[in-house]
Amino acid sequence: MSWLNRLWDRVSAELFVAPKAAAILPAAAPVVWLLGKTGAGKTSIVAALTGDTRAEIGPGFRPCTRTAAFYDLPPEAPLLRFLDTRGLEESDYDADADLTWSEGQSHLLLAVMRVNDLAQDAVVRVLKAVRHRHPGWGLIVAQTALHTLYPPNVPHPPAYPYTGGAEDEINPALPHPLRQALAYQRRQLDSLPGPRPIFVPLDFTDADDLYPPAAFGIDALLTAMATAGADAAAALRRVAIARDIDRVHAGSQRLVLGCATAAAVSGAVPVPAVGIGGVASAVAVMLRGMGERYGVQWTRANFARFTGAIGIGGLAWLGVRFGVVELAKLVPVAGSILGGTLNAAAAFSIVYGTAEAARVWLRYQSTGTVAPTDEVRRAFLTGLREGLRRHRDERRRT
Repeated sequence: MSWLNRLWDRVSAELFVAPKAAAILPAAAPVVWLLGKTGAGKTSIVAALTGDTRAEIGPGFRPCTRTAAFYDLPPEAPLLRFLDTRGLEESDYDADADLTWSEGQSHLLLAVMRVNDLAQDAVVRVLKAVRHRHPGWGLIVAQTALHTLYPPNVPHPPAYPYTGGAEDEINPALPHPLRQALAYQRRQLDSLPGPRPIFVPLDFTDADDLYPPAAFGIDALLTAMATAGADAAAALRRVAIARDIDRVHAGSQRLVLGCATAAAVSGAVPVPAVGIGGVASAVAVMLRGMGERYGVQWTRANFARFTGAIGIGGLAWLGVRFGVVELAKLVPVAGSILGGTLNAAAAFSIVYGTAEAARVWLRYQSTGTVAPTDEVRRAFLTGLREGLRRHRDERRRT
């Protein structure tokens, strides 16, 4: 029996026992720390970026984050983690202990300020203290609630007009009170140690507010986060590919990329001696999560049919071998570094290829039909090659 057959045996064994993803998969995702006063829009940002239903949005200045909470993207195998903390200046709240703890968890700062709230002294004090200790940390300042300074019945501009620089303060297309408020908040941060913050004007509204789109400027925030920190950028690049496709596909794609990344970490040690366990865990977590997203319950019988459809013997080995040979052309060194690189690529590709096959299989299953074997196999081989390409491109970027 080949190591690939043993892999599927391990996947099958783990798939039907509720996996504890946090214990199985590496928890190495970068952490974005959100800071701001109550009602600034921190939780709105978390909800817009992660889709996490725990991120309850509170109206106005009512606090909605009672304790610091992590929101993982995706939850099963996070590529990126958001740390949402209680609002500064809440009554009867001493933030010092929470701030010290949060600082020790974080890699990137995201400060949130309502543009119609000019009293940001508490936020500025915290940012100065953190930047004194970590002058190299990336800092993004999200300036929210833009529409509160629009004239009556004026909508958002048809195209996002903000640069985050001095151009925003003289742009005649923006209302004068808004330009003044943006400039005033930015001047408050001129004395911060370290590089200049990246400023991103944003607006989050409800459908009843009649200010479409509901998350105005969210793409600019993603770009800023990619610019502010290399680790966060790598995660965001992988997440962003799912933005323009259907919701189920988007959710499952984030899960796939998280699990494939975790498998690549495990695959850096020789397969099958150690890495096969991490790869099997990643595939099991991924298949379980994809089944939930497509509304399909995995059983031993349909898992056997699925693995039979993708052809876990010669077909899979040819696909992986193709990937390893192609990657070898790009790696000029030998020994353990080469072995780890090839195994990481193979692990990433196996998870990605399995996901593409599972997507076809589950889509048919969700409609009560059986997926054609040739379509599942084509998806698997295509996924192996695409997984290799993604892994190779990510290594080049980072």
